[in-house]
Amino acid sequence: MIRSGANQPSSDNAKPRGLLALILLVCVAATAARPSSAGSPIVVRPPLRVDHDRRPIALPKATDVSELYAILYNSWFRPLNLEYHVVSASDRGSLNANAWDAVPDSSWFTNRIGIRPMSFEDALAGLQGKSPEPGPWKIVRVRDEGYTPKLDIRDSSGNGYVLKFDLPGTPERNSAAERICTLIMHAAGYNVPYNTIVYFRARDLELDKDSYYRDTLKRRRPMTPADLESLLKRLKARPDGSYRGMASLMLPGKVLGPFVYTGRRKDDPNDIIPHELRRELRGMRVIASWINHADVKDINAMDLFVQGDYVKHYMLDFGSTMGSGDFIHGPYRVGHEYIYDGAATLRSLVSLGFYRRPWEVEGKIVYPEVGYYQAQLFDPVRWKPNYPNLAFLRMDDSDAYWGAKIVTAYTDQMVRRLAEAGDYSRPEVTRHLEGAMISRRDAIGDYWLDRITPLEEFTLVRSRSGLELRFRDLALERGYAEAESRSYRVQATDTEGKELAAVTVTRTDRQVVGLPSAALQKPGIEQPDRFGRSPSQRILIQSNRRDGGWALPVEVVLGYTGGSSSPEILGWYHAPK
Repeated sequence: MIRSGANQPSSDNAKPRGLLALILLVCVAATAARPSSAGSPIVVRPPLRVDHDRRPIALPKATDVSELYAILYNSWFRPLNLEYHVVSASDRGSLNANAWDAVPDSSWFTNRIGIRPMSFEDALAGLQGKSPEPGPWKIVRVRDEGYTPKLDIRDSSGNGYVLKFDLPGTPERNSAAERICTLIMHAAGYNVPYNTIVYFRARDLELDKDSYYRDTLKRRRPMTPADLESLLKRLKARPDGSYRGMASLMLPGKVLGPFVYTGRRKDDPNDIIPHELRRELRGMRVIASWINHADVKDINAMDLFVQGDYVKHYMLDFGSTMGSGDFIHGPYRVGHEYIYDGAATLRSLVSLGFYRRPWEVEGKIVYPEVGYYQAQLFDPVRWKPNYPNLAFLRMDDSDAYWGAKIVTAYTDQMVRRLAEAGDYSRPEVTRHLEGAMISRRDAIGDYWLDRITPLEEFTLVRSRSGLELRFRDLALERGYAEAESRSYRVQATDTEGKELAAVTVTRTDRQVVGLPSAALQKPGIEQPDRFGRSPSQRILIQSNRRDGGWALPVEVVLGYTGGSSSPEILGWYHAPK
């Protein structure tokens, strides 16, 4: 049964140069529709499980980004940039997807729950780091920035942490969100800090001999006991007199500053793919929509020069996820509109202010510990972060399917344990969050696994009736399709797009389809590529949608390797262009 349910432009981008190139691209974008997969040449992506982007390099320079510039450019000036629209229109998909329509492990991403089952214990064990040792904790410095002050501390074993706090009026909200979403992003495959909820008393904090205070204007002075006392007065103690906080283990390596979601780091020879063309950044939009990670921007990312002399890319700061952020025009806008949303503003102006968005009417906060995080108004297609993100804007159906495949891999039991990791005082808050997470996950699965044929792990099997193609149907396995009505439409073509047999439709829930006898023949094949692969046929498979139509296809490429005389599966792609 179906379940119920900021970036700065970089001169290093792959941009056309010169007026002639621009005119040609405009003409192509305006007149040339994307060819169907069946009529285009077969291209097999590299069979790479690992991207070798950890080669030793010279130490890059530390950089900084202007958040204000990114907001202004992406919100107001980018839509007026003709060249941006031309380049976007010619986008042919993520450049780092491999032969199996996944991303290789890299300095950006490590495949985890998207390719194998993971329990909550697996996610917990895989997160590198540990909680601070029991006190005393030495205060190194105070940063008076953000919603609440942050303390840089050293525990008794010498490990450094950033200690952050919840807003006094919303206890548990930010710390719970950060803990839960740290585990979610880690299990998904991203590099994240070790963030954990801690409890302490005032006596556990001690000033270091070199403790200093940095105010909102970044002015520095020595810290005094009076400063510490004043700081604690700004926090809300628990009934037993203790305090709750979020301890974030300082990352190993030399900080190089944030990465941006477009272009490349010029002084990193390993960074060869423009960031807006990386699938793990484009497809992250779907994952972010699940946890309402609206604060996805350059300054919440970090590059570090790590042991082995390469750059490792981290995602930071999840304390504003799941309705926990205190944003402009919030809280009900978050996830529905950009902070500066021209289209929404125009609708309001045209209606003379009478138009009211659904979230203005129906948005509500059930528990202050969670904030505005619900499923009733959640739309996985129209979800938006606070500001336009150039990688998110380039997401296509194949990227979205990749993200949905990861989101729907979190089982009900996993979600329950994640909600419990927020360590809420009231059990009803935990259950509310669990329900909202499951409903939003299922909204993502209901849409994307119905829109795109959700088949994985193809194998060729010879049976009495001929050659069969077996696979996993994620929609069937995860409850987003009806087994009784499951059907598949199969089309086989050669390397030039010529049909090898009539299109067939198979109604089955066995997750297998028969192939035409022509697929057994060894026709004239392409020259072997540098991996020794010679594609010979493509099989386009479409699953049935709930509305009676057919989903966007998955293309399975058959061919030969080495001197083999039997066809093999060389790769597959979802929603090919």
